[in-house]
Amino acid sequence: MESPLVSPTKARQAAIQAKDWAYVNSWLSRQYGPNTVPNFERNEDTLRTLLALAAANDAADEEATLIHHAREQGVQGYKRREGTEDKQKREILDEVELCLDGKGAQDLDDLAETTAVLGALGTETTDLGQSIIELTKEEFGVQQQMFKVETIHNYLERELATLQNHLEELNSDKAYEIAADLPALTAEWSRGTKTLTAKVGEYHDRIASLERTKHKGPTLDELEAEEADVTRFMETVQALENRVHMFHDLPKDIPGARAKYKELEQELDKLTQRRDSMFENLVDKR
Repeated sequence: MESPLVSPTKARQAAIQAKDWAYVNSWLSRQYGPNTVPNFERNEDTLRTLLALAAANDAADEEATLIHHAREQGVQGYKRREGTEDKQKREILDEVELCLDGKGAQDLDDLAETTAVLGALGTETTDLGQSIIELTKEEFGVQQQMFKVETIHNYLERELATLQNHLEELNSDKAYEIAADLPALTAEWSRGTKTLTAKVGEYHDRIASLERTKHKGPTLDELEAEEADVTRFMETVQALENRVHMFHDLPKDIPGARAKYKELEQELDKLTQRRDSMFENLVDKR
């Protein structure tokens, strides 16, 4: 995995994530103040959920602030106009205000509040209609965001239930129970590890010393080649011994060996003639 210090893309992502967490932490501090924020798991899914909630909450706060400012501006506008208008106009306005019943006053407040909420430039029908269209588009976008937030929330609840089940299984499984003599075993294993580490270092030093002092001998390939040569030499010797054994009964001198050879040759001829005669007699009898 690339380090954020090496990859500019990773660095930008880390900076954006840090900025988002700062925004979420500030929002949580305002919500829980003066108490401390409870501990929770910090991951990307949690960050996305909290960002959506914080954005929705800030949007609602901004809307309430806008309505409040609109009402203040309306009151101040009326006061300024009352200060500049002549006595006759003030009397007319006072008379109109006195003539308004409760429904008329409520309608006037509703019109001012609607204009402030929609952020319209004026109370004209075209301005209010355009503002309603923009508000409808924003409402659709908010609904989509809330759907995503609800989906993430349900996913987190399922994951939390799964983790709780795993935690209960781990707590109830005896295989994961800590042995009572674990500290003693850990200390014993640590001592054994130190002893083995020292032995391994000692053996490495001894092996290195033997490697430096041993005589350089033939390799395995060289030994195999030598063995093949010896085998061929032994086969040659055996063949020569067999040939020598064939001439073992001959006289030592050459004339005597030749005479013995001729004698054996004559005896072979006699035996051949005798075999042929016996074969011919056998054929005649048939």
